[in-house]
Amino acid sequence: MRLLRHDHRGLARWRKGPEYIDDFTPYQIAGSHGALNRATVAFSFVAGRKLDDGDDTALFVRAHRVLDRWAWTSHDRAPALALPAEFPSVREDLEAFDLEHLPEYDQFSGRVLVRWGKGTRKWSQWADRQPKEVFELRLSAAEPPFPGFAHFSATVEDVLVLPEAWIGALSSVGGVYLLVCPRTGEQYVGSATGVGGFMARWAAYANDGHGGNRLLRSREPSNYAISILEVASPDMAPRDVVQREAAWEDTLGSRAHGLNAN
Repeated sequence: MRLLRHDHRGLARWRKGPEYIDDFTPYQIAGSHGALNRATVAFSFVAGRKLDDGDDTALFVRAHRVLDRWAWTSHDRAPALALPAEFPSVREDLEAFDLEHLPEYDQFSGRVLVRWGKGTRKWSQWADRQPKEVFELRLSAAEPPFPGFAHFSATVEDVLVLPEAWIGALSSVGGVYLLVCPRTGEQYVGSATGVGGFMARWAAYANDGHGGNRLLRSREPSNYAISILEVASPDMAPRDVVQREAAWEDTLGSRAHGLNAN
């Protein structure tokens, strides 16, 4: 039995519908190190939040039986569950797989959160060699409600896997936020004023580790803790938000003793 932990791209596809996971899974790197090599059954998970002890989590979404495999060198034969509009480019290093959806496991889709461990690069694992602890069993597959801006907290690595409703709320507003280094406790005050609000700004940190900030770029990458200091009102101009950012920098001392270089 093979366990597959898809990253935020797989999570985005699952949120479109389970058939998009059916289509996402059949194409894998060829060879003995391929994710489905020698597998007869595959259980697919998507990335969950990081736990306080640094372990990653994974949310179960779909189960498949592996029926057949072949080199993906042409589009002459499509995988059994593939969506024609989603075919990847022909590649010599890819294999395609016929998969059979196992509906008896659908009752657990979106409900079982497991402790994956550290090191998400090991996204494909054998269940008997690396068994997983069930960390959370949800009553339903519904995502948890947004806690409100004042009570929101996350980490940079969590940003890309937040619940969809949370992403919508955080994309709709901007304001002043706080990053805290988990290693040193040093603080960075920033502001979000553009299209996409807080989410657009934090996604930049998730993608490159520094969001274009000069001082953060010079530091060792960290999984900064994120919280919101102030939500901008609809009538605030960007310059007003930047002024509020400066006021928070003074209040918290993040220029003299933190990570704000300006």
